Amino acid sequence: MNKISTKVDSNNKEPRNNEKKIEANQPSKGDVMFNGIVTGVGTTIAASTIIQTGKGVMATLSKHPLVMLGLGITAGYLTHKYRKEIISITGKTAEQSKDFILRQKEAFKDLLAEDEANPEDDDVLK
Repeated sequence: MNKISTKVDSNNKEPRNNEKKIEANQPSKGDVMFNGIVTGVGTTIAASTIIQTGKGVMATLSKHPLVMLGLGITAGYLTHKYRKEIISITGKTAEQSKDFILRQKEAFKDLLAEDEANPEDDDVLK
């Protein structure tokens, strides 16, 4: 028996001269832009809601002395527990800031030396 296939495959069509072939699973530029805008707006709304809720909760909690005592105890415990890491990170940060300042001083000195080497470029307004 002969079976006749009635399935039509629209993906096998060749694009015309000026047409671009777009896959069915690829979103168009408009879809990407729309989804990006919707996602950005949704994220902004969620963030502002969380911030406003957090302000109210913190204002309420800060009025209760036992909550503040508990937060202080927790902060003290965590500081004591991680004191060695805190001290080592602080030392590394201090060294990096000193190195950064030295590099900036050297760059500034190089910039001044370059400017002094080219005195004819000083007067721009003349």
